[in-house]
Amino acid sequence: MTDKDLLSTVQPADGWFAVVGIKGKTVVQKFKETREEVDQLVNKYVAEGRDVYFGVAKYATPDNRTKDNVKSLRSFWLDIDCGEGKAIDNPTTGRPDGYIDQQAGVRALGAFCELVGLPKPTLVNSGRGIHAYWPLTRDISRGEWEPVAARLLKLCTTQDLYVDNSVFEVARILRVPGTLNFKDDPPKPVTVLHYADPLDYEELCDLLGVDLGEEPQAEDKTEKPADVPQIKRELSDFAKSMVQNTVSNFGKIMRRSISGTGCNQLLDAYKTRDTLPEPRWFDALSIAKFCNDKETAIHNMSQGHDDYDYNATEYKIQHILGPHTCSQFEKHNPGGCEGCPHRDKIKSPILLGKEVVAATEEDSVLTEEPEVGSVEPPMVHKIPEYPFPFVRGKTGGVYFIPQEEEVEPVCVYENDLYVTKRMRDPNVGDVVVIKVHMPQDGVKEFIVANTDATDPNELRKALSFQGVITSPKKFKLLADYIHASIKDLQHRKKAELMRLQFGWADRDSKFIIGDREVSKDGVYHSPPSSVTKATAAFFEKAGSYEKWREVFALYGTPGLEPHAFAALTAFGSPLLKFTGQSGAMINLINPMSGTGKTTILHMINSVYGNPDKIGATAKDTIVAKILLLGIMCNLPYTIDEMTNMGPEAFSDLIYSISQGRDKNRGKGSTNELRINSTTWNTIAIASSNSSFAEKLTKIKRTPDGETMRLLEYPVGFRGALDVAYAKNMFDRQLLENYGHAGDIYASYLVNNLEDVKSLLLVTQKKIDLEMKLTQRERFWSAIVACNITGGILAKRIGLIDWDLKAIYSFATALIEDLRVTTAPPVMPATDVVGSYCNRYCQNILSTHDEIDARTNLAMQPMREPRGELLVRHEIDTQKIYILAKSFKDYCIDSQTNYRDTLKELGDLGLYLGTQKKRMSKGMPLVSLPVHALVFDNSNNKLVELETLENPVDDSGGG
Repeated sequence: MTDKDLLSTVQPADGWFAVVGIKGKTVVQKFKETREEVDQLVNKYVAEGRDVYFGVAKYATPDNRTKDNVKSLRSFWLDIDCGEGKAIDNPTTGRPDGYIDQQAGVRALGAFCELVGLPKPTLVNSGRGIHAYWPLTRDISRGEWEPVAARLLKLCTTQDLYVDNSVFEVARILRVPGTLNFKDDPPKPVTVLHYADPLDYEELCDLLGVDLGEEPQAEDKTEKPADVPQIKRELSDFAKSMVQNTVSNFGKIMRRSISGTGCNQLLDAYKTRDTLPEPRWFDALSIAKFCNDKETAIHNMSQGHDDYDYNATEYKIQHILGPHTCSQFEKHNPGGCEGCPHRDKIKSPILLGKEVVAATEEDSVLTEEPEVGSVEPPMVHKIPEYPFPFVRGKTGGVYFIPQEEEVEPVCVYENDLYVTKRMRDPNVGDVVVIKVHMPQDGVKEFIVANTDATDPNELRKALSFQGVITSPKKFKLLADYIHASIKDLQHRKKAELMRLQFGWADRDSKFIIGDREVSKDGVYHSPPSSVTKATAAFFEKAGSYEKWREVFALYGTPGLEPHAFAALTAFGSPLLKFTGQSGAMINLINPMSGTGKTTILHMINSVYGNPDKIGATAKDTIVAKILLLGIMCNLPYTIDEMTNMGPEAFSDLIYSISQGRDKNRGKGSTNELRINSTTWNTIAIASSNSSFAEKLTKIKRTPDGETMRLLEYPVGFRGALDVAYAKNMFDRQLLENYGHAGDIYASYLVNNLEDVKSLLLVTQKKIDLEMKLTQRERFWSAIVACNITGGILAKRIGLIDWDLKAIYSFATALIEDLRVTTAPPVMPATDVVGSYCNRYCQNILSTHDEIDARTNLAMQPMREPRGELLVRHEIDTQKIYILAKSFKDYCIDSQTNYRDTLKELGDLGLYLGTQKKRMSKGMPLVSLPVHALVFDNSNNKLVELETLENPVDDSGGG
């Protein structure tokens, strides 16, 4: 069924075959080890009415058809779609997906091959379109295949050959000739139209312009004589830059020739220059002319001949348009290349004199222009001098310079790649920061741990992950270059400590925002550590500053002062550390959705990065919340939708926020404390559907400690903005434009820090005096002072243009309201006993002290306990006995001071001390005496127990 000639031509010799059968939405893929098994499987699939495809590559294992599993390849290919719908411009790409019919596709392919210089390929009629193959004379690896395929794709794009871009992937499948294309009815056969001879891989690379730096190019672009190598295409900018990095030195060629590692043809031409025929003389001059020492070389090769004339020689070399090839030398002096160690390895003797033109200090200062429309300034990259024996080429790239002259220099990597700094990550140890300049993708910076840099496999993975691809032979040199760079830095510079937190750093001289370091000198890249890496990715920039400012300006609308005050936390949080407070919290309340609570948090986050990604969520664990607090440090900390958080968890969280550090933890295996370096000074801001101040009263009699650290108020749009307009601005425009203002604000802070501190101090004093704020209200004072000061600064530098007086009036009115709802607790100690008795009303016994089994007194009405007996009330003595341990536990649970409560009751004459008491006296139950607190309840001064309903009598009787 299959055409064995095609598959054996375009596929490598070794590896597993991948065969895919598709029918409708059902895809079946199998791996076979032999060609016979493949044929049987193809026949089976065709009989089942399936479209049959084969993996052009072969695979190392039968586990999967992925690029990582590709073992080798033996061809390159194109897929040209044909049909009426394919010739129409695709609205997404702006160009057709193919051609109207196969004839048009074949014509376009032929024109492309002629233009690029490619030979006619093997052609397969796929039933609808055309598959083109260029088979090779040898198997190649994925690493060899991918850059050539990428170049072929680029040529197709630039030369407007409309092909299926998805097939430029190493694990691609194409139709098996001899099968049927079932997409049509009746099915169309898949047939081979033309077979092409296999190509030499290196020859194909040369034709496509891959790594053309090896072959010198002629200076003169005029028409060339037949005996001069023809250049079939204009060099790309990249290829030109590679050529500019190397020169040839004629003296070097001749020295190598004398030692036996050069060119025998040139050496013989020099020795016989007095009788040298003109064709051979021109061969020698063609090499000398294109060397960097041509002024002396051309005359050294000419002097001694009877016809030598200096001016005539200078005139004649003008007609030499390029360095002659080895075949031309052999043509004019047959047998002269016999025994040459370079025979069939190079194309021209000029390559034997290759030297690298090293970059100067001026060459190594590059400016990277920002993207069109960006407000970011150009980035200046100062490329360091590479450690010997490695040098940077004049236009870039890493070159190895061997010390032996007979060994040619090697282009280790064609793009600029260098180690910029050493750093210390607390989790992974020493790391290095590497920059790579990609021709199309710009400058990328990435981190490699030293443990990976010294492991060849891990280093290859780390580099290839960033797009740095090289051959196995060159990779060894590339690894040596990186190792040498690290050692060089170790001798010259101290390792920097990687940032573990955002916000203020280096004694408040710098400010860290994600992977950016803002200092007085400018904004620089600060590689994130393993701790901050995941979070730093969200502190990105998107869209434009102007679009962001347009959205942020909406909170200046009258009526949105509650929203504006909360949003000022973006600018207030970095100032909190200068108030002496470690942390405080704002909680925005509204039981309804769509009131703008989450939008406020998005607005705050948008100052520094992605509005929707920065911050914590209700589903995060408390450990995760604390870790993020430590990372954010001085940046605002947002938590969305905390409604379902319990009061105990909230109490822990707000205390942690205000304390400014994580709790201490012990090491698992020793009696030691772990190093606790997680600290912060920040304003946290949350949203919820209900009040946490109210929730806290469920677990505490007086949650004053938490509520005074919490500034809580309701928010709602109140009709200030058109709903549809607001939705578009907040839900679309804000989420597309963000991250620009943070650098601007932080730059102002670090450049004017003393003035900022002074303004904050004046603002806080003004607030404290006007509102007569106390030490108890210090957290409220800090929040308001920071947010208002931050607003003044943001307005000063043009980030906002809000009515700050109206916002200040809202904030002061809010504080007055909170004073009423969170007045200091004045609950008397008598209420503690009453609250206890109410809590355990079913555990009270009311009886007379004189009644027991030995008296003849009639039973008096009594209150019997249901469950454990905790309180004994004696009606005749007017005393109350409470189980001491139970009362103490109650005080602890309600966070009431046990000793202070008893002292206050003692001072009032209500607490009489403790005694051993048989609590069940007067009941049939016999129990042992226990430690009980004794209270005087005469005239019901402590609690009116008689009013409590008898829990035993369900019928209403006594």
